[in-house]
Amino acid sequence: MKKSTQTEWVVSLLERELDARRERALERRITFARFPELATLEAFDWEFNPDIPRERVINLTTEDFVKTNRIALFLGKPGTGKTHLALGVGLAAVRQGHRVYCTSVKRLAKDIALAKANHSLDTLFKKMLSCRLWILDDWGVVSLGREASEEIFDLLDRRKHAAAMILTSNRAVEEWPEVFPDPVLAAAAIDRMFDRAEVLVFTGESYRLKGRIDSKIVDGEGARMK
Repeated sequence: MKKSTQTEWVVSLLERELDARRERALERRITFARFPELATLEAFDWEFNPDIPRERVINLTTEDFVKTNRIALFLGKPGTGKTHLALGVGLAAVRQGHRVYCTSVKRLAKDIALAKANHSLDTLFKKMLSCRLWILDDWGVVSLGREASEEIFDLLDRRKHAAAMILTSNRAVEEWPEVFPDPVLAAAAIDRMFDRAEVLVFTGESYRLKGRIDSKIVDGEGARMK
């Protein structure tokens, strides 16, 4: 075997090994993030709700959003694409090599309660604070108990030095104080959520409901044709 051919073979072998390592690392980051589904920006039907700020959403996939620990608030009616697009931004961050922590606020409250019971709250906090992007879905769906609200406030306070965050909510901002049992804590937490935040309002029809309506129409037409 000629030396040049041998060198090319070794280089090709190393490249394949590096590709395999990158693939394994990507799979580990996806597993760590605990995405409820692998939703991508490419798979989203942007034409259904043309008022969704597409360019602003895509801008959140830039390195600047993560590196400067910014916040994006996805606010609007249920079914308008907030969770899908938040997950899409999260998956893009994972592909860029970032660790992502994805959870619903309800599940986070349960995780905090379990961690406190197991005396492992520091471990949970370290896990979250080791990530460069947090996705907190469905803010305001459940009211928080005093202990959970205090810990979540602590996380929000420490996040600004560690991670970017995307938070989705169906509730009007005026109703957010109801999530916390303490009005003082509520005001302080909300202040931290809106600190240099980019607010994206989602309007229009329900993306999820569209599929159900279309299905019922097809079923109804099929029934009439029999």
